[in-house]
Amino acid sequence: MQEHVQVEASKCKACHRCEIACIAAHHGLDFKTAMKQKAQYTPRGWAFKGDNFKTSIRCHGCNPAPCCNICPTGALKQHADGSFEIHSELCAGCMMCMAVCPYGCVSAETVAQTAIASSQDATQEPRRIAVRCDLCAEWRAEKGVEYTACMEACATRALTLLKTDGRIIEAPKPVKKEAPKAAVAEAEKKK
Repeated sequence: MQEHVQVEASKCKACHRCEIACIAAHHGLDFKTAMKQKAQYTPRGWAFKGDNFKTSIRCHGCNPAPCCNICPTGALKQHADGSFEIHSELCAGCMMCMAVCPYGCVSAETVAQTAIASSQDATQEPRRIAVRCDLCAEWRAEKGVEYTACMEACATRALTLLKTDGRIIEAPKPVKKEAPKAAVAEAEKKK
């Protein structure tokens, strides 16, 4: 079994906070900025609202992973233990990985690229690359946590992380921020 984020659909409200958190984590943005710039980026998981249900669509961590098996350049590589690596600099933009993902969890994102030759100072045209969930590997390492950004952002705690050893990791409940002292004093005056 490969580590992956599980969804308890009955808890999901399709609020899209998981999408915003994903964008923020993968592009070094804070939540508010990611919300404002959502149209410019592609999340690696999605909230979906149907006629009679709401859910979050996540990578299932297939082993063997069709997206890795079909990648002609090695941009998506799966190891013998089922873990995988993403090398977006190798992505040719063929999007075959998108076509074979049984869960629809691979997307295309436009990224800027810098000129390769040192004599060129200008940037080259942006290019499309495939993106998929990497379980917030860099974000988790930076923060020293086991949960993902989407799990942290989920207000209803519909997302959990299933580890390879069968453990289930939950994000901590959000801590309510205290009201500023001036606002508390003003509220007391109104009573």
